Amino acid sequence: MIRWQPVLLSVALLLGLSASTHAQDGPVMQVTARLQAPADVVAGTTLRLELEVMTPTWFTQPPQLPGLDLPGVMVTPPSGQGDIVHDKRNGVAYSGLRYTYILSPTAPGAVQIPALTVSAQVGPGKRAITASSSPLSFSVQAGSDTGSQGVATGQLNVSQDFSLAPNPLVAGGRVTRSVTQRADGVQAMLLPAAPLINVPGFKRYPREPEVTTLTDGRGGFIGGQRIDRADYIAQQAGTLSLPAVTLHWRDSASGQLRQQELPGQTFAVGAAPSATPPFSLADDLAQLRHGLRWVLPAAWLAWAGGVALVALALWLTWPWWRRGGQALRAWVWRARVRRRASEPWHWHAWRREARQGKATLSAFYRWLARAAGTNDLRAAVAPLGDPACATAAATLRQVYAGQGRDASWRTGLLAASRLWRRAWRARCVPVPAYALPPILNPGLNPGATTARPSRGTRTKDQ
Repeated sequence: MIRWQPVLLSVALLLGLSASTHAQDGPVMQVTARLQAPADVVAGTTLRLELEVMTPTWFTQPPQLPGLDLPGVMVTPPSGQGDIVHDKRNGVAYSGLRYTYILSPTAPGAVQIPALTVSAQVGPGKRAITASSSPLSFSVQAGSDTGSQGVATGQLNVSQDFSLAPNPLVAGGRVTRSVTQRADGVQAMLLPAAPLINVPGFKRYPREPEVTTLTDGRGGFIGGQRIDRADYIAQQAGTLSLPAVTLHWRDSASGQLRQQELPGQTFAVGAAPSATPPFSLADDLAQLRHGLRWVLPAAWLAWAGGVALVALALWLTWPWWRRGGQALRAWVWRARVRRRASEPWHWHAWRREARQGKATLSAFYRWLARAAGTNDLRAAVAPLGDPACATAAATLRQVYAGQGRDASWRTGLLAASRLWRRAWRARCVPVPAYALPPILNPGLNPGATTARPSRGTRTKDQ
């Protein structure tokens, strides 16, 4: 068995080369168009244009079909899924796909179908090629009589249905008549509307038709369906009838006119039941009229007049009120600025900073500048005696000599600040507005040079 393997492989190779040689003898891709149409094509007839795309090798990508637009013809393109076909042409085996265009002419005349160009990729090298079909033509004839106005179809199924609300029917009730048309091989939009006309004794309300395209479940076209509905409202009691409905169409196979009649129906319409109101309208209207008698107290009128006068006065004096509000806001702002610049406000800020245990003396120096008139602690306490100078010197050593980590100096400085504040406030004497500042008149107050120096650049004690 092992000896026959080289022989079998050689035979298979020769057969493959022979098949490849035969495949190369014919075209790489062929496109053929066929028109499936009856002998006499009239307006409304459905035609099938079959487009076969064949190749002796295989498709690496699905064929790209062209669009088709024909004047006076409704064209339904293929769904994208073609039927697999096989054929042998000139001794070469071909395989491919068949696509179907649905053509529905709507007007008589000559129709020219141009050459349809298809592009695809075939073979092991994914070769891109194009091929075209031969052009076709056909003629559309107009019907010779009035009955030809119906749609041309091979099979048309017509049915109807009646629904009543309420049942049994009474005056003011509704009868809904539905007519369903189902045609094979016909576009749903070409199916004519059912003649649901006005009928004496009824008020007709037509509905929008339901138009549906019928397929085989894979996208293939089968036919169309149209449902027409109309609501008939009974206007009176008695016996009312809806007439028969006749639908016409032309048999596309034989060309003969056909019709189907849907029978009418008679209804017994009863009188509408009288509705007894649960309450007396006359009594309600009488009570409503009594409720319109309103009595307004005289005090309400007086209060309303007073409110109107106050509103008028406010409207007339509004510019003055607005200017007064602006002046009040400006005064509040200035008072706030004065308060934040005063010595008591900075004294409370220094006390809060001392209780929080911060290692800075920012609030203390701001208070010192306003209480003593200087940023130099030694110069501020010099007029207060040696104990105050000793306390100030000890505090500065603890803060700036590296001993500031101990929190005791803040407590001592706060206690000393209270004593210094009382002393400074006792020594503070109001200066007349016309008097010179103490720094310019040292003879008036010998200690003023030290107690209240000029407000210059802030200095830092080292």
